[in-house]
Amino acid sequence: MGKRLGVLMFCTAAAWGQSFSGSLQGTVKDASGAVVPAAAVAITNTATNARTEAASDATGNYIAPLLPPGSYRIEATAAGFKKFVREGIVLQVQQQARVDIVLTLGEVTESVMVTADAPLLETATSSVGKVVDTRRILDLPLNTRNVYSLIFTTPGIAGSIGNNYNSLSYSVNGARATMMDTIIDGVTASFPTVNGFTGISVFPSVDAIDEFKVMGANYSAEFGRSLGSVLNVVFKSGSNQLHGSAYEFLRNSKLDANDFFANRRGEKLASFKRSQFGGVLNGPIRRDQTFFMIAYEGLREKSFSTTTFTVPTLAERAGDFSQTFAQNGQLIQIFDPFTTRANPSGAGFVRDALAGNRLPANRFDPVALNAMKYYPLPNTAGLPITNQSNYSQSGSRSINIDQGDVRIDHNISSRQKFFARYSHRLTLDAPPVFFPTELAIAEGRVNQGNRVRGAVADYTNTLSPTTILTARLGFARTLFVFDNQGLGFVPSSLG
Repeated sequence: MGKRLGVLMFCTAAAWGQSFSGSLQGTVKDASGAVVPAAAVAITNTATNARTEAASDATGNYIAPLLPPGSYRIEATAAGFKKFVREGIVLQVQQQARVDIVLTLGEVTESVMVTADAPLLETATSSVGKVVDTRRILDLPLNTRNVYSLIFTTPGIAGSIGNNYNSLSYSVNGARATMMDTIIDGVTASFPTVNGFTGISVFPSVDAIDEFKVMGANYSAEFGRSLGSVLNVVFKSGSNQLHGSAYEFLRNSKLDANDFFANRRGEKLASFKRSQFGGVLNGPIRRDQTFFMIAYEGLREKSFSTTTFTVPTLAERAGDFSQTFAQNGQLIQIFDPFTTRANPSGAGFVRDALAGNRLPANRFDPVALNAMKYYPLPNTAGLPITNQSNYSQSGSRSINIDQGDVRIDHNISSRQKFFARYSHRLTLDAPPVFFPTELAIAEGRVNQGNRVRGAVADYTNTLSPTTILTARLGFARTLFVFDNQGLGFVPSSLG
């Protein structure tokens, strides 16, 4: 079980705590290259119309931090200059992009529109990383739709990704797999497991993710919890337009081809069924002010398998070992332990063989008799000579997963913003049943389950053009359920 609760509060003009948000910064100049102080700069999110205001300082520099990933429009005005407008600015997760502004002489009522320009430069940070955007997230094929599998599209990644809370075992640029952190919506979702590995408490639906960034080196001190790598993930938020999607991905062995060598051996293709379904809906609760995103995804999987092992034969249960042979055809002789004595030749000890290689009924151990009741009876002929592998049974392993995510974004004012997100995931992994129902308690089956919760709440207030207050609260918890189906058995009942 893992749990983490964190609070972050920070005031600054040039840096901010662990965050998925980015920033736009640059210098305001006139056509001659002279800086323009006290220019009003407004940055608008074109999806939500959320507006962030800034002003250039005495050196002409401006900065607009804590901007969520998205598409933006920049407007700049100053007395004696035409209004500057640039559209189509796409800001990625954790990107600190530079957009310089050039004002030309004229009336403020006039404007200069820039609709195409060079790609955004990131000159304010030396961190090395790669962003995986929403198009790649949605378009690339993913087995079981695990969004974390997309980290392998970035260079320097090695390891494996699974669907369980403790199965993210990957490294970046050779660092240990335990030296990584996963940040979702600005708070860590990682925690140490009891066996020394790293667990994770949030498994987002692919359709609910906006983008993520793998940071492998030189990231800033705000990410101080990790020495190896940082995976920075951000959920989608709502916009003024209503968007939704619904899906189901089906895999059925009836549509699969059997393996060539299995066909050659006459083995049938094992049954396998997987259905993964869900949907995402996001949009406005109140236009330009309050937005929502809700996502659900379920997985139902059954995979059939066959096991074969050896159980006592009917003769052996009666104490008759006259037909118990080794692979070379020699009888496995049974000796009477109560006749143990020193070897007359002086080399060790000797015992007398049981007559007919049979154990008399009065020599049966009562504990062994009780234990034998929990072994299933043979149901197949077994191997020639040895009679081994005389029990064969088929069963299905079932995996059920239900997960949901809810996010609310609220623009309190042009200076104050708030968002909250809650994620919940239930997993049940039940192995096949190979023993008869009445003997199930002796099979040693363990049903494993996870109950995973993650939440974050964030409040941002632009107190002045040079001071920003941000407060963030995060919670991550995973309850691992180890449900041993043998619980309730009393060993002393064997005698």
